Amino acid sequence: MSDFLTELEEDIREEQLFTLWHKYGNIIICIALSIILTTAGYTLWSYLKKRTQLSHYTSFSHAINLLNEGKKEEALRQFQDLSQHSDGYGKLAQLYEATLVSDPSVVYEKLAQKNTSDPALGNLPKILIASHSLHNPTTLSALHSLSAPHNAWAPLSLELLGLAALEKGDSSKAAEYYIRALKESFLTPEEQKRLSLMLAQLDVPASVLQGIGQ
Repeated sequence: MSDFLTELEEDIREEQLFTLWHKYGNIIICIALSIILTTAGYTLWSYLKKRTQLSHYTSFSHAINLLNEGKKEEALRQFQDLSQHSDGYGKLAQLYEATLVSDPSVVYEKLAQKNTSDPALGNLPKILIASHSLHNPTTLSALHSLSAPHNAWAPLSLELLGLAALEKGDSSKAAEYYIRALKESFLTPEEQKRLSLMLAQLDVPASVLQGIGQ
């Protein structure tokens, strides 16, 4: 009797499985195929991405070697080719490209436009452009916008504004910018040393320095 009941239960289970498969079999197959295709697609994408990164790394390293060998024109062409890509090597290539062309501001402006949503690469070109044209009011205006307190670019912006003030012969204004920079939270040890040395060389009355530091 027990054997009969066991066989009956097995038949019922098989019947249930058959019914379930008949009802949901296509769905199960679709889900399985989706998982397989998704896994295969991700694996292929990951492989292609790594291969592309390796290719860009090789090209970038080759360009650096050409630059170190003094082959600037060949290096420039290599950097320009790489700069067409939007990955990290493409962005680095644009920075190197700017050092090899006659008008780096064009490259810097292009870099800033392509990275408006990136606070680092979007603002770095403004600093670099200003470092080449401290006499330009437009570039100085961009520095003022970056010199707000607790801005990562504030120390460099204030330092460049100080240099621009020195070019105009305004030592007091330069000292004001340097002291503001020395109070910034993002100040690096190298920047602190450089700013302190610049400030120490300024011929500014102590009373003026005290007024600025308050």
